[in-house]
Formats: sequence, structure tokens, C-alpha cells
Amino acid sequence: MRRTGWLLLVCCLALAAAVGWVFQQQKAEQTKAAPKKPAPLPAGFLSRAGDGWVWTQTSGGRTIAEVRAKEFAQQTDPPRIDLQMVEVKVFHNDDSAYDLIQSDKAELRTEDGVMFADGEVNMTMGFKADPAAKNRLVRIKTSGVTYSTQTGKVNTDRMAEFDFENSRGSAVGATYDPALRELVMRKDVDMEWTKGKKKMRVAAGELTYKEQEAKIYLKPWSRLTRDTLTLNAGAAVVTLKDGEIDLVEAENAAGEDKQPKRVLEYAAEHLVMRFADKNAINRIEGERNARLVTTSDSGRTVVTAQHVDMDFETPNGESVLKKALARGGTTVESVPPKTAARIMRSEIVELAMRPGGEEIDTVVTQTPGEIEFLPKAPTERYRKMNGERLWINYGPKNQIETFRASKVTTFTKGKPKSPDSKTSSEDLLATFDPATGVLSRLEQWTNFEYEEGERRAKADHAKLEQATEQITLKGAARIWDPTGSTDAATIELDQKSGDMVATDRVVSTRLPDRKTAKPKSSLIDSSETIQARAGKMTTRNENKWIRYEGGATLWQGADKVEAETITIDRKTQVLMANGKVFTQTRERPKANAKQPQAQLFTLVRAPEMEYRDADKVAHYKGGVNLIRGDLRVNSKELRAWFTKDDPKTPADEGNSLQRANADGNVDILQTSPDRTRTGKSEHALYEIAESKVVLTGGTPVFADSMQGTTRGQTITFFADNDRLLVDGVAAEPTESRLKRKQKKSGN
Repeated sequence: MRRTGWLLLVCCLALAAAVGWVFQQQKAEQTKAAPKKPAPLPAGFLSRAGDGWVWTQTSGGRTIAEVRAKEFAQQTDPPRIDLQMVEVKVFHNDDSAYDLIQSDKAELRTEDGVMFADGEVNMTMGFKADPAAKNRLVRIKTSGVTYSTQTGKVNTDRMAEFDFENSRGSAVGATYDPALRELVMRKDVDMEWTKGKKKMRVAAGELTYKEQEAKIYLKPWSRLTRDTLTLNAGAAVVTLKDGEIDLVEAENAAGEDKQPKRVLEYAAEHLVMRFADKNAINRIEGERNARLVTTSDSGRTVVTAQHVDMDFETPNGESVLKKALARGGTTVESVPPKTAARIMRSEIVELAMRPGGEEIDTVVTQTPGEIEFLPKAPTERYRKMNGERLWINYGPKNQIETFRASKVTTFTKGKPKSPDSKTSSEDLLATFDPATGVLSRLEQWTNFEYEEGERRAKADHAKLEQATEQITLKGAARIWDPTGSTDAATIELDQKSGDMVATDRVVSTRLPDRKTAKPKSSLIDSSETIQARAGKMTTRNENKWIRYEGGATLWQGADKVEAETITIDRKTQVLMANGKVFTQTRERPKANAKQPQAQLFTLVRAPEMEYRDADKVAHYKGGVNLIRGDLRVNSKELRAWFTKDDPKTPADEGNSLQRANADGNVDILQTSPDRTRTGKSEHALYEIAESKVVLTGGTPVFADSMQGTTRGQTITFFADNDRLLVDGVAAEPTESRLKRKQKKSGN
């Protein structure tokens, strides 16, 4: 039993030794096959890896951000994750696109979920999830970038380079918000549009690009430059279309386009620029205190208004001004280099440019307006015109060719010591010298009226020839002043001299001389209204010389002069009549007459007549016929003396004709119902007051149907009684033949 127990113990020990050996052998094999134990982590690190790291952020069951790195290291103090070769994808809200941020190194703070990359960072915004969709990418290259995993916003305070929508540029400081798809460049923005033949550069204090709106906001200042064009403004908004500039809206803007042959300037409190292809401007709209200035070798034109719209042609990507429309208190000032300046004012004015945009073609007002022509030299006159509508056509070198207006009034400043003039009419056309731009002709028609000092005129049509200063009035023409008036089919007036020519159906009225206190006994009495009718009338020397032609008639009340031509020279106080002369003068009634007196006229016909008021003598020539009551006198010549003024005699007393002296083949005839008296001589004197006729020269002969025939050297008879005086000489006694009355039959 004892041997059996020992043997059992030995067997147990042997078995235990065998098991231990096997365990040691297996453990050695396991130790040999197990991986090596890693080196201890540095102090402060929880973990690190070098074969790739991925971190995602989700919200509402969708991934909003994904961060990948080739290497990462998680630190405890401060708690963060250091990443190498980092890529961050930030997904848009609708998952249609994502933004990509790439950096060689970055750190992710686990406390607030903010990633920061101190080195270079490349950001690309707008990758489409659909491979077939067109990407409109925004690329930014910068450093010192902070990315918030909670908001997705990207931010840097350092210099950033960017490009988007066919543009590239730089700025200091940038922020991108993927939720709003909004990029903000905070300082010193400078960008360039790369598409198009001529680049567009934009500079601003700050830029905000809103991708969803396709707009760029610039503030607090902005500047756009394109080749020769520059725009400086306050805040501005740039609207994009298919990656190109479509619209620019700027506040307090002023721009200019300096071409070799022209300069275009424009400004407004609010300015809108519209673009065509290749970044060429095709329209500019200025609002509130808008201003447009064009300058070239042909002069300078300045347009100011509350609103100015400018349309441009865009040949070969250039912007050439085509027309402009100004509204609201519009003023257009044109200053040619050598001629008078012009200022036009109206609520609405439209300008059209000649091809090339260097010179104006037309200027038209859409509302009532006025234009001033400012003299450039002392010899030029100041003119102003107002009209319901105004049209200006220009020729080469911005020289005005024609000016047209409707329902127009004009004002012309007179020369020194000359009165101003005014006109009005329904229509007006002014023509200018194309070489000098000086007014050459002015025409007005329909209800034309004219005023110059005390002179007035009207007609259906009026024309002014500026070089000669000749005014022509046609159609129911009339001109008048305080001295009288003239009506005719046509009136021509010389503005320099005041001379006038009226033709066709002339009617003239000369009012009494205001300096004459009482009537004067003469052929032409300046104290009474003088009227005339003729085919033509000419006046000179301020109406001191007047000629009537073509069946002329001149009359004062019942007194008149008729002739083919009548000439009045007020300076020498001479009246001349030629061709079929006829005069009619009345005898003034005596003031103290107790009985009414019959009107008595003296009628004279002759080929010629000259009247001198100084002598009160009218000289008739060429075969004269005088009729006064029942007395007729025929002679070659006749002189008629009118009563001279006598301050002691009332003005209405005495005869207007005092005496008449006939010469050459004098024949006198006096007839009454029962008696005829005739006289023949070489000379005859007719004394009006005594009704006395004295025949002399050429053996005078007097015959009386009741008294017979008388011959003598001098024969005197009285027309109102039977008195007869005969004066003979010793050598030739008087001869008288008396005719006795026949006895009645039956006596």
C-alpha cells in the first residue's frame, strides 16, 4: 500500500512535469509568433496614427462635413487633433454640391470643432455632386485659415488670392459661408475679369460675392477700370450672368473713357452700367444729379439732369456712345472751340451721336425748352429761344447746321444803344454757317410777330439774313411804331439802318407828328394822319425818306396826291411826284364864317410835281391841268403857293392854296350854266383869296360869252364877278369886242 502511494506520487509529478514542459513549449511558440509591443506614447498624446484618418459630422441623418487626413495625432493639452495632408468637404444644404478645403497641415480643436491651418490653404467651392452638372467654382488660395465644423464657415485675416466666374484677384482677409454660399473679401480687394479682349479690373475696400444671387457687393468704395475706361464710386453691386459682368450699380459714381480723339465723362449719385459680350458697356443710367460730358477737338458738351441714360454701340468689344436721353431739369451746354457756346434747357432732351461717338449729330427736346446762344465776340449778339419742341442738327466738328422749334419765342440782345428784339411764331428754322457755326439765316412762319423797341411787326412768314441783317416779312405783313404803320404782301427791313421796302398791295399810315402843336396849311400837313397806298414803298434814314411806287396814292382826309411815284424827303421837306400826277387839296373853312360853307377843292393833273414845304410851293411840270370849282387852267407848268403859317391867324382860317402861277400856253376856262369865259396867255396868276386871274405874256386874250373878247398886254378878271381890267401900252392899244344880246323875236 505504501509502495503504491509513492508510485502514484511519482506518476503525478511526472505528469505535472510533462504538462509544464508542453506549456512552456507552447508559450515560447506563442511569444515567438506575437507582434512586437509598440513604443510608449509621448506625454500629452492619447493616440496617433499614420495610415489615414476620417472624421464626419452629421446632422439630421445627413453628413454635413467630412475631414480626411493621411496622419493624425490626438493631443490632450490643449485638446486637439493635428492633421497632415488634410482635405475637408463641406456639403451644401441640398447636397447638390460641396466645398473642398485642402492644406498640408491643420489642427482640429475638439472643444469647439474649429480647424485651423497656418500654412497654405487651397479652397474650392461649388463642386457639383452630379458629374454631368456644370461647375461654377470659387477658388481661394491663402493661409492662416480657420474652419468651423459647426457652421462650415471659413475665415482668414491674411492675403488671399481667389478666382471665380471668369475673374481672379486678391484681398487681405476673407470669409466664406457655405450655408449662404457667400464669400467676403474684407480689405484691399483687387480683381480682374479674364474673359474678353479687354480686361475689366475691379478694386474695392471690401467685396462680398453671393453665389446664389450671382452678385458681387463692393464697399465702402469701388473702382472699375477697362482699357481707357475708369469708374470711381462709393458702394457698388456687380451682377453676373454666365460668368460675365451683366450689370454694375454704383453710388456716388464718376467715370470717364479717354479715347485718343474723345473723352467721355459721366457721374451720378446712383449709376447703373449694363454690359454686353466681352465686358463692353452698352448702356449707362445715371440717376440723381446725373452728368455727361463729351470732349473732343470739336468742342465740349456738358449734359446735366436728374436722370441720364446713355446707349453705346460695342464694335469689337469697344463702347462707343450712340445716344443719350436726359430727364428732369436737363441742361445741355455745347462749347465749340471757336464759335459761340449754346445752352439748352428742357425737362427731357435726347442726344444722338455721329458715327464714332466723337461728335453730336442731333439734339431734340421732348418737352418745352429754351436755348441760349452766348456771344464769343463783341460783334456777336446774345440770343435766346423758347419753344414747345426744339431740334438741333449738327455737322462736322460739332458745328450746328440747323435749329428748328415749334411754338417759339426768341429774344435777341441789341447792340450798344440799340433796343432788344423779340419774336414769336408757330415754327422756326435757323441755319448756321457750317464753317464758323455762326447764325446765317433765321426763318419763322405761321403767326409771326416781331418787337424791337417801339417797332412791331407781324406776318405769315419771316426771314432774317444775318450777314446783311435783312428781315423779310411775307404774307399779310405789317410793321408799325408810334409814328405809323405799313401793310403789304412783302416787307423787307434792314436792321442796321432801319430802312424798309414794302411791295404788293402796300398800305401805309403816318400818324400826326407829336411835336407839331397845330395844323399847317401845306400840301402835306404833318399834324394830320397821312395815309398811302402803292405797289411798293421804300423808307430810309429812319423814315425821313419815303418813296411810293406803282399807282401810289397819298392822302390826308380829303387832300391827296396820286402818281406813279411819290417821294417824300422829310429832311429837306420836299415831296416829289412823277407819272400821272394828280393832287386834290381842300380849302379850309374860315373860323368866323356865319353860314355853312360848301367844300371847295383844287384839282391838279400833271406828269411831274415837286413840293417844297419850306416855301409852301408845289411845282407842276410837263403839261398841267388845274380845276378849282368852275375854273379850269391848262399850262405847261404851274406853281401853287400854299398859305404860310401866321401865328396871328387861327389855324383853320384862310385857304390851303394861296395862289397859282401858270406858265406856257396857258388856257383858262370858266363855265357856268349860262356863261362861258376863256383866257389865253403865256403866263397866268391866280389869286385864290380874291378869285382874281391875271393874264400876261404872249398877247393875252380873254373871251366872255356874254361880254365878248378882250386883248391886251395884261388882262385881269375876277372869277366870282364880272369885273375885267385891261392894261395897254401906247404902241399897242387895247382891243375889245363886245357881244351884244340879241333881241327876242316879236320885239
